[in-house]
Amino acid sequence: MTGGAAGGGSHGITRRGFFVGGAAGLVVGAGLPLGLERLFGGPADLETFRAGDQLTILSGRDETDGGQRRALVDLWNRAHEAHPVRIVEVSSNADLAYSTMLSAAQAGAPGPDVYNLDIPWVPQFAQSGYLRVLDGASAAGFLRAPWAAGTWDGATYALPFNSDVGLVYCNLDLISEFYAGSVPATDPVPVADGWAGLDRFAHEVVAALGGDRPGLDRPPVDIAIAQQLAGYEGFTVNLWEVLTGAGAVSVDAAGRPVFDDVERIGATVEALAERQRATASLAYDEQGSLAAFAAGHAVFLRHWPRALRVLRGEDAVPFRVGFMPVPGGGVLGGQSLAVAAATRYPVAARRLVEFLTDERSHQMIFERGGFAASREAPYLDPAAPWARPAETDGLAASLADLATGRGAGGATGADDPERTAGDALRQALDDATPRPRLQHYVELSEEFRRYVRPALSAREGARFDAAEFAERMAAAMDGRVTRG
Repeated sequence: MTGGAAGGGSHGITRRGFFVGGAAGLVVGAGLPLGLERLFGGPADLETFRAGDQLTILSGRDETDGGQRRALVDLWNRAHEAHPVRIVEVSSNADLAYSTMLSAAQAGAPGPDVYNLDIPWVPQFAQSGYLRVLDGASAAGFLRAPWAAGTWDGATYALPFNSDVGLVYCNLDLISEFYAGSVPATDPVPVADGWAGLDRFAHEVVAALGGDRPGLDRPPVDIAIAQQLAGYEGFTVNLWEVLTGAGAVSVDAAGRPVFDDVERIGATVEALAERQRATASLAYDEQGSLAAFAAGHAVFLRHWPRALRVLRGEDAVPFRVGFMPVPGGGVLGGQSLAVAAATRYPVAARRLVEFLTDERSHQMIFERGGFAASREAPYLDPAAPWARPAETDGLAASLADLATGRGAGGATGADDPERTAGDALRQALDDATPRPRLQHYVELSEEFRRYVRPALSAREGARFDAAEFAERMAAAMDGRVTRG
């Protein structure tokens, strides 16, 4: 990889030397510190831009705290005045963003120079010839799963920009109330049976504590697990976690999903449907589910790492919050940066991708933006927010483990007292469940939602035909979608 973006080349500047406060947290101002341009790669080996030209990044909405993606682009522009960059943002809705980016890629030049792709889209864009191969790119310093998401057919097409992984957040106060202060020393949240065990326990808590209860100074509890089950890509991700956690579906070595166990698929979907028909999760996206949990109405919340900044931030919720990995493994999410095949400036575009994915940039996205880093280095910084263990305020050690990401199948405080929330997040990324790697992933996801969502919202007694579902999924994997 050119420009020293991977490996150990970026250790010369520390977090405290790079991030010095302010809204963007960047070393910027009237001018650049001496040598900064050399550090980020000078313009000598980049193409000469024609007057008025600039690199364009086509991306979904920047949902990092404080607009950290734009702050990074601003830093690039200060160091490369002759090679300016702009971000063109499309919808925050994954499905609409995909349509816009695909249309831009199909149109060819002139168009975007860099795509910020949701990782399931990389195979399709690569297979269709819309991306340049990043010859010589190095995996050094990147976490295994995010790096692999940018590869296709033995070649590297995209570098990890930021990562996501499903986590389960829990209202520790409700769990303590459920146990009437006598919290079990081990496994306070039973997940030995995977997602099904968590779901059963969550509903036990709702049954015991739910409804309007006079005299209690807290909101009514009526949601066991707040999930994202509205009709968009979030539904596919949430259901994929449930199905993989139950051992009902899997992904083979080639990245193709396996739907052979139709009996287990059917039982898992029917059990979920029985519990979900009376809840609001079928209408929730990320924002709605987080709001319900923050308001105290849910025992658990399935969400992404950035939710922790809301739940423990300046406007933190009035109850203790813990988190743990999704039973069976959370789905890997995130975006990767790829160079458009049609770009007129491939050297500059690649240098930009390498800059935006180097250790300093990942540290900024991680510490200030609230997204999980795809590199090792940010997790090793002892001053990072995720490196600090949560305060335990006397709650039983087993629940304190959840407050730092320990427990529920992970290490306990007694086993590893130095384990931090960042360690738990990194482990969750390492253990993340990949989404299917297919040229026709979008068709599979749409067909998945089209067939499964009605089964969850149907009237009591409606049946889910797992055999027909498996047949439809097999067809969608090859781009053949059944309507009706």
